[in-house]
Amino acid sequence: MTGQANKRTGGILLVVLAGCSFASIGIFNRLAAARGVGVPTALALRFLLAALLLWALVPLRHRVRLPRARLAGLALMGALFVVEAGLFFVSSRRIPVALTALLLYLYPAHVMVLSWVFRGERPGRGGVLALALALAGITLAIGFPAQRLDPAGVALGLASSLGYAVYMFLGARMQRGVPALVATLWISTFAALVFFALAPFLGGIHPGMAPGAWASVAGLAVLGTVLPTVLVMEGLSRISATQASIACTVEPVATAVMGALLLGERLQALQLAGGALVIAAVLVLSLADRA
Repeated sequence: MTGQANKRTGGILLVVLAGCSFASIGIFNRLAAARGVGVPTALALRFLLAALLLWALVPLRHRVRLPRARLAGLALMGALFVVEAGLFFVSSRRIPVALTALLLYLYPAHVMVLSWVFRGERPGRGGVLALALALAGITLAIGFPAQRLDPAGVALGLASSLGYAVYMFLGARMQRGVPALVATLWISTFAALVFFALAPFLGGIHPGMAPGAWASVAGLAVLGTVLPTVLVMEGLSRISATQASIACTVEPVATAVMGALLLGERLQALQLAGGALVIAAVLVLSLADRA
């Protein structure tokens, strides 16, 4: 195996691990909600704790100063992180977490379209087929559920997917030449600043919580933010945004498993079939990207 192939394989493995770690977000979010933690409070403390942890760790190894243009790009990523996370959190409190994760993972198709429009990377027949499979899978998953789904929860999940696609698209460019820990530090810091600025308009922040609630928020910060974001940014230094978005699609599978084991959720047969189509779309994208 060549050095380039080793680099690509390592990048894919890093992002796969990130996807498994991101899968814990829906679970910790539900646990926090069960303990009375509102979305603004959960998100604000998530990003604040993540930023504080990174500021404590990063200076030990890296210089954190960056050019203004690069900081501006990371600030935009932090703002997108807030928007995407907020949409995901609200969606996962209105519909099953596994379905929210499934909707989120339309984003590889969005990344493909963004790469086509802004970078001239034509998807080819394989890319078009993958997009068709993904759309069919999502339609099947949300169109014929056993229980009635909240339309707002579905719409928010789809919007979260688009926001994360833009985040990944920008990340592939902003990561160049920046250590993953440093990039994650600035993204988390800007995300915390943005959310604390918006919090008064979203109902405020209420940090007075029971120990169990704090444990859920800490899980969001460490396992749902710091660890997977570092892994994704490191992966983006080795592979393309499209490859990273494909590799990270292990998340809905991991989320479904966690939801079944920890929350007692269950996907119906047609939803599972829709999930299979989305996974098929991911495989087609992977083959098309490799070609």
